[in-house]
Amino acid sequence: MTAARKTAAPKTTTDKAKEAETTEEPKLNSFEYKGFTYSVPADPLDLPMEVGLAESEFDLIQEVVGADQWVEFRKSRPSIRQFGEFSELVLTACGYGDSGN
Repeated sequence: MTAARKTAAPKTTTDKAKEAETTEEPKLNSFEYKGFTYSVPADPLDLPMEVGLAESEFDLIQEVVGADQWVEFRKSRPSIRQFGEFSELVLTACGYGDSGN
């Protein structure tokens, strides 16, 4: 007895376009703060889902910039005022800010 073979339907153009969208690297915006250049996703839709689960502004900014860049920021032992300045730069770079988003 021969086992039935599974066959996959050929990929359509739409399937290929969706696959390209998910594998494409997001565009990044960069900004400088206290001598270090930070990069964040330029489009808010490319932010990690954890941003939506953040319980504080500190958690949110940490998720946006990522662990390595967060460590770099924290090395300077910033004040709350400096964190506020940094937060504004991060949010503006990733598409939030005075533009009404």
